[in-house]
Amino acid sequence: MKPSYLDVVSQLALLRLLAEFDPSVIGTPPLGIATPLSDIDIACSAPDFDRFADVARRSFGEMKSFSIRTPNHLPDPAIIASFCAMGWEIEIFCQEIATEVQWGVRHSRIEERLLALRPQLRERIVDLKQGGVKTEPAFARILGLTGDPYAALLELEDLSDGQLEDLLDAPI
Repeated sequence: MKPSYLDVVSQLALLRLLAEFDPSVIGTPPLGIATPLSDIDIACSAPDFDRFADVARRSFGEMKSFSIRTPNHLPDPAIIASFCAMGWEIEIFCQEIATEVQWGVRHSRIEERLLALRPQLRERIVDLKQGGVKTEPAFARILGLTGDPYAALLELEDLSDGQLEDLLDAPI
């Protein structure tokens, strides 16, 4: 059995090693909706991708399956360092924009609010994820959101808890 994500983050000193990049652990493990295939996601911000890549190589370059790549499909430039350790895949996503305004961080905050309002959603989300549905599309499906699930979730972030409750109570 693999260790908890918190143990991995702590034992590998991930937040300390990435401190200059304002790291934030996001995704399914902190939300309590991880499946056996879940990874540990860390969002970071850096004005200089070369500096980020240098720190990532120095800190994690000897880890199993270490790689650095630049995704082409995103509207904003990004760099991703990934590796495997302690039974987990770890993905460190870095953009030039501030960590707290990155989509992944914003999605995690919204999902955390929804799960706090309706803890019973966890089981439904995990069931969908185990069926191959990604996290944001799973939330969108359960909430009856239409269009791009990633954009649709962001439209919820300014809603009050009462408005989110109404959405959660609405028949789908």
